[in-house]
Amino acid sequence: MAEEEKLPIPPTFLEKVLFYTTATFVLLATFSLFAFLFLVPFVIEPAFTTIFMQFDPVGALCVTAQVKHLVGASNCTWASCREGCTKDLYECTQIRVNYKLGEYPNVTSTEFENLIRAERSLRKDYDYENSYEATIDKNYPEMEDQELPDVIPTGLMGNDSEWYFTGARLFPNVKGCGYPPILNCTIFYGKYRPLGTNYTCYYSRVDPGLVITDLDMWQNTLNLVYAMAIPIPSFIISVIYLTFAYFKIYNTEEESEQAPLQSDAEGMATGDDGKPTTPGSDTFREDLACFGHQLKMQLANEKPKEGFESNSPPISNSASLSGTKSSFVNA
Repeated sequence: MAEEEKLPIPPTFLEKVLFYTTATFVLLATFSLFAFLFLVPFVIEPAFTTIFMQFDPVGALCVTAQVKHLVGASNCTWASCREGCTKDLYECTQIRVNYKLGEYPNVTSTEFENLIRAERSLRKDYDYENSYEATIDKNYPEMEDQELPDVIPTGLMGNDSEWYFTGARLFPNVKGCGYPPILNCTIFYGKYRPLGTNYTCYYSRVDPGLVITDLDMWQNTLNLVYAMAIPIPSFIISVIYLTFAYFKIYNTEEESEQAPLQSDAEGMATGDDGKPTTPGSDTFREDLACFGHQLKMQLANEKPKEGFESNSPPISNSASLSGTKSSFVNA
């Protein structure tokens, strides 16, 4: 009689909940890690750089003073605007501006002049490479593509100068790059490239030669919080749950499944008195004798009856021969 096939045991409700919960945390950990790696170069690093550069929240007055259009990787060490932060530059446009500080609210004119003098004082952490003793003519041509002479200095000006800084590099943001539709370099150059254009800009207290056109510290901080507060805790929580599930939940289930096998193995390894079974012990000899007796009985039961019937023909032949002999004598 054929053995009945064992039907698979359907999973219980708790097993289904455990499976889907574990799968959810695995996917959450994976997506959180990749999201964090994606946000580092595009959101987190620019946000930190914007904070560390200490841009003055009070806008300064900028005037486009110089525009250069260069070709070649060696010439394009920087560009005022580029769509894409990872591609190499082989053609670039560089815009330099002159700017003077804006007016602070609730500050008197005397305090503002003292503030400008303090800002213009020599800084220990700034590299002064150029000489600013010569008086520079500030009359620039109106043509867009015409460049000013290369002798125009760049750097902090003295107290008798109209400008606070001349020849500063202009960028749309601290990285000078972005992606449409947030940043469109065609619109940026069309707005800030014409020489003599006046607009509001924001300079860095750490590097006064760096100027940006847009500054929103609240939005910058908010983007930084979102980029770090969502993927990092999600990844940590997922890792904690998966570690707990691996060492506690699934490990307990495996131990419960292996408990009957372990108890059987322990029962075979020890005798009735609880002592370990060794080849020289009485328990081992009794078990071995019992096993031998059971083996003999099993072999005797499995011996087919046809074997005995195959040995009967010689007996029947001898009987027939004796019958023939007796009939011959009687005759």
